[in-house]
Amino acid sequence: MAAEFLPAYTMRGFDRHNVPRWQMVPAGGERWVILRGGAGLIVTSAAPATATISEVTAASLPAGERAPTLAGDRFFKIEGKAKGDTTIEAKLLLLTLTSLLVGVKNRKTVNLAFNFVKDNAGHSTARARASAAEWVKGIHYIYFGQTNIEMKVKTSRWVTVPQNLGRVVRFSQHLPGVPAAQHEWNAVTALGEATADMNIFLVWEYEQDNTPFSDQTDAGTLANNCIFEDHAGAQLAPTFSHEIGHFLGCPDHYILARKRELMYGVTDARGVHIPKADADIMNP
Repeated sequence: MAAEFLPAYTMRGFDRHNVPRWQMVPAGGERWVILRGGAGLIVTSAAPATATISEVTAASLPAGERAPTLAGDRFFKIEGKAKGDTTIEAKLLLLTLTSLLVGVKNRKTVNLAFNFVKDNAGHSTARARASAAEWVKGIHYIYFGQTNIEMKVKTSRWVTVPQNLGRVVRFSQHLPGVPAAQHEWNAVTALGEATADMNIFLVWEYEQDNTPFSDQTDAGTLANNCIFEDHAGAQLAPTFSHEIGHFLGCPDHYILARKRELMYGVTDARGVHIPKADADIMNP
């Protein structure tokens, strides 16, 4: 069996598809990894000032969502000392048989404002303000362990747009031939909480193409604003998190082989994995 590093826990910032494999470690925090097929190998960190590594017993591992293990697996604790990158090497004499990249990241906080929208003609989101706290629990779970980004609710409130937005709230500025009055994005986003990092506006229906009465869009994010419709799929935490990923700088992709990733562009078909490339954009 060839030696390889594996995650000891799920949702803790391990990217097995990166070459070499990669582990995110919080600055001032810890992560645990498995070395499989590594009996007798010497394991060291190339930059101990960035991250140190020490072998531990299986019995000493903390509670959590443990990954499956095999007889003969070795367990290591990585401690993040300072923001930066290093390499963990497993060697036989002078020969490196496997390695693991480590990215130590400072904690980043994102304050979210949830704005529950109604207009002056009686249109209103059907969502409830009390739901915001549960949404953020799911969003935080996706981001914190994988990227060291802490998600918080800045505010959860009702806002009233002083015009009739109609059956569909539209972003149409980019569409030729659509009257300027149909571009309602600015009227909605003007009501955002100025001190929040990102404003999410909950509306009844949202579209951004030439067929506004055909439901083809669940949400749209531009800069630090997101308009999010009531029919935006069943898996709300991943969908909110996907839109926050756009705010943090990551584009959609439609690569079917990578649909387990958060930034896969199909609602309710995506996963929640954040690979190294995206984590380094979201929290450089």
